[in-house]
Amino acid sequence: MSRARQPPLVTGISPNEGISWTKVTIRGENLGTGPTDLIGLTICGHNCLLTAEWMSASKIVCRVGSAKNDKGDIIVTTKSGGKGTSTVSFKLLKPEKIGILDQSAVWVDEMNYYDMRTDRNKGIPPLSLRPANPLGIEIDKGRFPQKDLEALFPGMSADFTSENFSAAWYLIENHSTTRFVAII
Repeated sequence: MSRARQPPLVTGISPNEGISWTKVTIRGENLGTGPTDLIGLTICGHNCLLTAEWMSASKIVCRVGSAKNDKGDIIVTTKSGGKGTSTVSFKLLKPEKIGILDQSAVWVDEMNYYDMRTDRNKGIPPLSLRPANPLGIEIDKGRFPQKDLEALFPGMSADFTSENFSAAWYLIENHSTTRFVAII
């Protein structure tokens, strides 16, 4: 099988050390022709493809997973260039253990949450940023019995975070007396 392009070459990673789930930017040459061309990405022997976001032929952003190796290469594999090499390495640090009285800071990167069940490159807001009342109008519960709604909408749910969400069920359950003009 002949390749159309040169194999990927990783020439830089930033940061070059961190704990598991550190967000890193990988730089190099021939890192693929697009998101679908990227078929493999390992850092310290751990598969990071699910968190990889292809930015350009010279840049990929991903999160480092938990790995057995403390230090290792960054290997990119593409359909067009095959398995690549790396001139740099990443050092996986062990997280510092803290006690219940030790001060610590936590940084939650809520702007780049990815739902791995649907699309690895499609960002969605994390649950903590989703409103409890998405319409922002007063909720009017209890007018219809739950068992009647379950019979009307079998296999569905009024929970807007569910895969089986039914907008009609949600509106009947929570906004049955709300005027239409208030909803739109």
